[in-house]
Amino acid sequence: MLRQTLAPCDALSPWIAHYWHWHLPANIALPELFPGTGGELLFNSGGDLRLDVITAQSGVVAASYLIKTGDMVLLSPRRCRLRLSLVAGQPDVRFISTRLRCGTAFPLFGLSLEELSDNPLFLADIRLKHSTPLLLDIPFVSQVHRLEQWLMQMLGDNLTILPYMTQAANRLYYGENVSTVREALALNPRTMERRIRHFIGVDARYFCRTARFQHTLRQILAGQPVLDSALEQGYTDQPHFIKTCRFFTGLTPGELFTAEYQALNYYVMLGE
Repeated sequence: MLRQTLAPCDALSPWIAHYWHWHLPANIALPELFPGTGGELLFNSGGDLRLDVITAQSGVVAASYLIKTGDMVLLSPRRCRLRLSLVAGQPDVRFISTRLRCGTAFPLFGLSLEELSDNPLFLADIRLKHSTPLLLDIPFVSQVHRLEQWLMQMLGDNLTILPYMTQAANRLYYGENVSTVREALALNPRTMERRIRHFIGVDARYFCRTARFQHTLRQILAGQPVLDSALEQGYTDQPHFIKTCRFFTGLTPGELFTAEYQALNYYVMLGE
C-alpha cells in the first residue's frame, strides 16, 4: 500500500488543496466519497474502476460508469455519494487526484457544476483549451509537475485574478453568512443564487450545510471527540449531528467512524 500527497505551488494554492496518489492492492475496499464542496480531478493509472453514483437519501445506485486506465475524470458530488471499486480481474488500484477547492471547476473548464448534476465528467468527452498531460508510467512527483503546468495553462488569466464568485464560494465555505456575502457583492438574492450555482453546483444554504459537515468530519478524523467537534462546528446537540451524518453518508457516526475508515478515507490524508 502506497499513499502520497503533495502541496500545490504558490500560484495554484488558491485553486488546488493538494495532489494525492493511492496505490492499493486489489483486495482493499475503497471508501465512499460523500457529497462535498470542491471536486476531484482523478487520473486512473491502474486497473479499470467501476464508479457507482448513489442517491444520498435512498442509498440506491442511480448510475454506474467505467473509468478505464488512462481516463481523467472530474468528480464533484453534491447530493450523491460516489463509490469506486476495482473491476474484477484487474491487478491493482492506482490513481492520482487533484483536490480542487470550491469554485474552481467553473473557471477551469467553463462548465456549470449545476448542469453536471452529480454526474462524472470525462475530460475526453469535452473540448479543452489545452490537451491533458501524459501521466502514465511516470513517478508521482513528475505527474504533479505536468499537471501543474497544464492547470496553469487552463486557468489562464484566472490564475492571478480570482473571479468574485470563486471568492464568494470560499467565504461561504469558511463560515460567512449567506446574506453577508450577498450584500458584499451588491447582488439581489435571485442573482446571487443563479451565479453561485454555476460555481458550486447547489444553492448557497445547502453548500454551507455541506461545508459544516465536511469541517466536522475532518476534525473527528484528525482525532477530536465526535460530540466536541459537532458542538464546536455549530450543531445544537448530538441528535442534530447524527441526523446530518446519516443524511450525507447513510450511516450514523458510530457506524461511520470505524478503525478501518479512520485508516483509509478521503478527508484526512497521509501527511496532513
